[in-house]
Amino acid sequence: MAENPVKVDIMSQPVPNQMLGSLETIDALIAKLVAERQRLAKDEQDARENLISTARELVSSLETPLENILWMIWAEPTKLFASRTALELGLFENLVQDGGRPKTIEELAAPTGASPLLVNRIARKLSSNLIIKEVSPGVYAPNSLTRVLTVPKYSEGIRFCYDCAGPSFVKMSEYFEKHGLKNPSDPLDGPFQFAQKSPNPFIWLSEHPKVLQAFYAYVHGQREDRPSWTDFYPVQERLVIGHRTQGDASALVDVGGGAGQVLDEFRKDVPQWQGRLILQELPNVIEHARSTVLDKQIELQSSDFFAEQPVKGARAYFMRYILHDWSDESCLKILASLKAAMEPGYSRILINDCVVADKGAVWQHTSLDLYMMALTSSYERTESEWRKLIASAGLEVGGIYSKGLGNESIVEVLLPTET
Repeated sequence: MAENPVKVDIMSQPVPNQMLGSLETIDALIAKLVAERQRLAKDEQDARENLISTARELVSSLETPLENILWMIWAEPTKLFASRTALELGLFENLVQDGGRPKTIEELAAPTGASPLLVNRIARKLSSNLIIKEVSPGVYAPNSLTRVLTVPKYSEGIRFCYDCAGPSFVKMSEYFEKHGLKNPSDPLDGPFQFAQKSPNPFIWLSEHPKVLQAFYAYVHGQREDRPSWTDFYPVQERLVIGHRTQGDASALVDVGGGAGQVLDEFRKDVPQWQGRLILQELPNVIEHARSTVLDKQIELQSSDFFAEQPVKGARAYFMRYILHDWSDESCLKILASLKAAMEPGYSRILINDCVVADKGAVWQHTSLDLYMMALTSSYERTESEWRKLIASAGLEVGGIYSKGLGNESIVEVLLPTET
């Protein structure tokens, strides 16, 4: 028996080959572009981001329905595939060699022994998306983006996202078909486990060392190219003033802090800090950190953030991109451990994480939210969801601090007795 066809109201459909936006809409967007360009010249906050957003909206309005859809289903997926294949071909590095001299397809294929025909197809796609430059048929040269993609902290993000998270997105519809259209919330039985047949991303990464190194480069690059939390959180007012310089009370504890980069940077950014800096991680990560932490004044401490917090009454307990990996239930356990160690009126928890706007969320945050679904069956929380979670833990939000659209924030958490 044939399936029932989907009923479509023909009269409500866009006219083929007609722009999605009206001329009035396009005129308004162009005027907005000019205004944002003037704000950019004055170096006003968010002007560059608003200019990009308006430009994208203008392009979408100028496109026909078919162009808009084909950009979604043809251009973007193949752009990612071609960029990932270019990493295997060493294409970006080859193009920038010899001062960026234009090179033939045969020259670009030679270092890896790849098929020139394959290299040409990949190069042609990258050129059409302005990632490399086509000089003449079969001859290519680098542009500014090509040079950026020779830097591991940028290029390795492609490898990590394609190899680790990519299969989850490919199999997501099949996952929903099997499990029903329910929001993934089980970290042991989510889209990642369904696609990768692995218990979790951390185990999978340990079994794929090249992608693990790509992950480290990718995370490090994001931290370098975004405002540091010390740029927008009032460190002097909220941490340094009133800080005790002896014992556990002097400590800034980085809970689940990886290899200690955050504390390394904090020491450089806040030279007036006179207290202890403590990195807490699982034992295997601490062993890795012993050879990577640059500042030997940072104390390394094996710890599990679900267990009792060993440092009592610290000035601050810092967590960067920890809670977004976990369900509310698990987050409440982590927060309970920290709450029990805090000193009223003195200690605070600093959550360095994404805070999604309750309305008008930016694409960076909505995209990362779906990546968390794909990787850990978790999610990025809105401001109201953060406030609800913190209140459920018997704590209160002292403030939410951020800088720039699409970046991470600091959620300051206090014991409710503090005013």
